[in-house]
Formats: sequence, structure tokens, C-alpha cells
Amino acid sequence: MKILALFFWGCALVITSACAGHMAEERTGNIKILVEIRPEVNYVTHLYTLAELGFSDSAYAEKYGGTLPKAAIDTLQKYKDYLTFGQGEGGMLAGPFFFGVAGENIANAESMQVVMDRVVNEGEERNISADMMTAVKAIAKVYIHHYDDYLKNVYFKVKADMEEHQKMLSQKLAKQSLVKDWERVTGYTWHRGDYHWLLYRAGEQGPSYNNLNDTINTVWYNQDVNFQLAMFSHEFGIFLMQDSIAPILEKMKDYTRELNSEQDLTYVPWSAFESLACWYNFKIEGKETAEFSDFEKADVHTFCQIYDRLSKEDISDPAELYYKGIMEYLNIEP
Repeated sequence: MKILALFFWGCALVITSACAGHMAEERTGNIKILVEIRPEVNYVTHLYTLAELGFSDSAYAEKYGGTLPKAAIDTLQKYKDYLTFGQGEGGMLAGPFFFGVAGENIANAESMQVVMDRVVNEGEERNISADMMTAVKAIAKVYIHHYDDYLKNVYFKVKADMEEHQKMLSQKLAKQSLVKDWERVTGYTWHRGDYHWLLYRAGEQGPSYNNLNDTINTVWYNQDVNFQLAMFSHEFGIFLMQDSIAPILEKMKDYTRELNSEQDLTYVPWSAFESLACWYNFKIEGKETAEFSDFEKADVHTFCQIYDRLSKEDISDPAELYYKGIMEYLNIEP
């Protein structure tokens, strides 16, 4: 997920850099790509993995499965449809309980109580259904009641598991000129300060790259290094281009829904954006990068061929490439 769709109280909230950019420090020069280990995202993925809410990790479950009581797992499982998410789609409570908690700074269960009180209060203010309100309160109790135990008995262990990978990734990223490379190939400038990667230990199988805002992304810690570095670049490029492309993407979603076609074309705007990031990654590295194969469903090779042709027509602005690329893919005159 690159343009993050959070289904929060049944309302799709699309977080773009235009509305979330104020969360990050605005500055140019000396931008750092930071690899961090924080407890909040690790707690959320811990719960999602042990309760099998779209995440799975047999080795982790074997090692840490006994740290969460069955009653807590049963509660989370009961409300699975509200909590699971993937590829920009998800349950109506994924927003506050996955993305919201993962992006907070929560020191202990008392602090978690404050966060959960806010979630409950917002649900009541929105006058959500009684069934969903029951789910919110039950899930909130699980999050509060088990956080201190997690910090005491699990987090320090999983943090130790990740520290070597954190050091290795930080060293590799420090040797790259990722920000300058993307600014060079797109003509855009990054103004939002440092970019943060949050490593998490649980959930080897699951939606790995989850954007909490336009400067924070999450990732399972122990992926293939070449793939991971390619995706780090890919994701940064998505957010660098997002201000100009996100409005077009939303219009193209509506446009493809209205087309008279036997084929579902609503995937095309997402595909075109992911493919454009792959195409620029190719330009930066001078070769097909490791994430290409991960976007086969996006028809990345076809889109890259289209972007090649358009760039030879002296079309260089990413937003124009994106729009005209979609129209050519659909065989429609722009």
C-alpha cells in the first residue's frame, strides 16, 4: 500500500502527502533515511500475527504464541473482519487499531489507555453502530491489558533479533544517494525531512510495506536484502511523486469505474503508479530492480514499455507520464 486507504469507522480516509505532510519536519538538505525499531508497530504486528489477522509467521508463533492468552486471541479473531486489511482495502477498524497504534509513541499500558480512550470517544462521537462500538471496546481492552506484559516479556527479545538487521540496513542506506537520485530522475524536490523505516519482527507473511504517513513506512525486518533495498527506493519514490499524482489517481479510479467494459479496470490506476516507481527505479539503477517481480499483477512490464515510449516524446513530468500512460494502456486518446 502506497497511497494509504484506512477504513476508519466505515469511511475511507486517503492519506496523501498534501494532508499529512505537516506531520514531518519541513527542511531540505542532509535528509536521512532512518531504520528504527519501535515497540508500537511490533506490538500491533504481534497481535495481528498471533490472532492470524492477515499476518502469519509460524516460527514467531511457536516462539511467542504463549505470551498472549487464548481469550485475547479469541476476542481479536471474533472481530477479524473489522481488523484485517491489504492492498489499500481493509476492515473498518484497521485504521485506529493497526495504523493508528503503530504510528503512536506509547510508553506503557497507561499511555495505551489514553490512546484507546480517544478511539472509543471518537466512535461514540461518530455515532457508529452498537455492534461496532462493542467491537471497539473489546479490542481496546485487549490492546491495553497486554501491552505492559509485551514490553516486559517479548519486546526486548524481538528488538535483539532485529538489531543486527537494523545496523546492516542503516549502513547500506547510508551509502546510497536515494533522495538525490529520485530528485534527479523526477525533477521533484523532497521537502519533508527524514524518512523513517520501522522494522517489525512478527508477521513474515502479510502486508509488509504499510505507510503510516508520508515519512514513515513499516516493513518485516528479515526480507531478502536486495529486494528490501529496491523496495525502500520504490516506496520513497511513491511518496516523492504523491503530491502530483494522488489527485490524478483518485480521478482515474472514478474514471475506470465508469468505463463500459466487461473487465474490471479499477486496478489500473494503482498499477500505473506502482509501475511508474519501478520504471524510475530502473532509470536510477540502470537495470531491472529486485521489486519488479513483486508487481507482476500490476502489469509492470507493459506499463514500463509505455513509459519508455512516452519519454521518447519528451514527456518528462511524472504526473503527465502517469496520466498518459493510463490512457494509452486503456487504448483511449488522452
